[in-house]
Amino acid sequence: MEKTSAFNECLKICFNIQSKMKDSTWIKYYEQGSLKEELTFKEAGERVGLKVAELSRAGIKSKDRIIVQLPNSPSSVVTYLALYKLKAIVVPANTLDDKDRLDYIISDCGAKAIINSGGMQMIRDYGDKDKAGKISTIIYTSGTTGVPKGVCLSWDNWISNAKSLIKHHNLNSKTIFASPLLLTHCNAHGLAMIATYVTGCRWILFDKTPQNILEIIAREKANILSIVPPILYDIYHANKNWKPYKELKYILTAAAPLSPDLLSGVVFGWGVKVVQGYGLSESTNFSCTLPTNLSKDIYKKVMLPWPSVGVALNGVRIKVGEKKEERKDGELFVSSKSNFNGYWGKDKIERKKWVATGDIGYYKTINNKKYYYLKGRIKEIINRGGEKISPIELEHELRKLGLSGEFAVISILSKKYGEEVALASCVQFDFSIMKNIPHYRRPKKIFILDKLLYTHTGKLQRKKISDLCNSGNAKIIIEDKESQ
Repeated sequence: MEKTSAFNECLKICFNIQSKMKDSTWIKYYEQGSLKEELTFKEAGERVGLKVAELSRAGIKSKDRIIVQLPNSPSSVVTYLALYKLKAIVVPANTLDDKDRLDYIISDCGAKAIINSGGMQMIRDYGDKDKAGKISTIIYTSGTTGVPKGVCLSWDNWISNAKSLIKHHNLNSKTIFASPLLLTHCNAHGLAMIATYVTGCRWILFDKTPQNILEIIAREKANILSIVPPILYDIYHANKNWKPYKELKYILTAAAPLSPDLLSGVVFGWGVKVVQGYGLSESTNFSCTLPTNLSKDIYKKVMLPWPSVGVALNGVRIKVGEKKEERKDGELFVSSKSNFNGYWGKDKIERKKWVATGDIGYYKTINNKKYYYLKGRIKEIINRGGEKISPIELEHELRKLGLSGEFAVISILSKKYGEEVALASCVQFDFSIMKNIPHYRRPKKIFILDKLLYTHTGKLQRKKISDLCNSGNAKIIIEDKESQ
């Protein structure tokens, strides 16, 4: 059993919020770029109550696994909260998930029902609730490197992470928080939905990222805009001459590495601070985030030329490798109350003390604080005949040499080395800019793609891009003669 139940603690907090903020607006919802609906805290509470009654009549009970495949909207928020209030186990699914992935999730978690745009369809009652333990949510990983796994999270995880984020970002009833990110992902689920509700924030919710998002957040005077780097990239390049408004404190990014040229464009072009964070589903959400109150000098020192993902959040411990030496590369390990409770159907349901992230990075001490930096996924490190090459590190180097636009360093097959370095780019460029890169690290082939591949949450699908280029279905514009 969960100690005094984080679930009950959340209910108490939410009841207090509804009492104090009942007539205040919680959600302002924009659909296709236009204001569609407003919802006060009182109205949200009433709609959740009605939804609870409806779901109860349909036979939904505690520990039932219920797949929610709905687009962002106030109705989907109400559905999530009602299921949580019933102590059912929520299994978010993206509306773009194909049939094979959805069928796998249904089978793997033993879903009793699925709620989508067509309503609720009952599947079956698996009757195996004993193994559900204290789980409140099962988040399925993107499956970019294998079969999707069901990450088991509890209310203790959500509340612990929300408290750390609320403190770090100083969220309160006067904060206006905007985000177009999908509620099926931990970032929006935990920060945008749960944290704004328990603090009484106003939340600017979008069905998706509209072309006029900058106009909307300026009109709403949002203090924080939470997005992922690929979305920020598109917004920035479509609005390079945008002038920010005084209420915007910073743009919060996560899920994928922030490139130095995009950071420089936003910080020096727009004059808006970018706060980068890092985390994974297995640690509920964020584990570290850049401090929000850095001086300009410290900010530049920390974020340039290689952007940091910040410092460990309150209550989070991070270690790098076994020796834990400063500026030494190693795998990041995370320990906190936000650590997940194992993978559904694969592990004993209990909180994991340490989570191996699968990410390679290092830390630097600046002003007596440990700032963490990422160099890539362990599975994405290119092993060229024993030489280990970080794609992210090489991408930063290429940007310093003048390469711009969307591109990704990838691995291709090599009869001689096993793996070889290549580059997938959305723009053509002069290969000679790479002449000073040591030959073993230099991309030997350049592939031109119409666009790079990303997950629904904005993570680069490097393996899928590599597979596409290895298949012979991508256009090669140049091949390094020295490698032939």
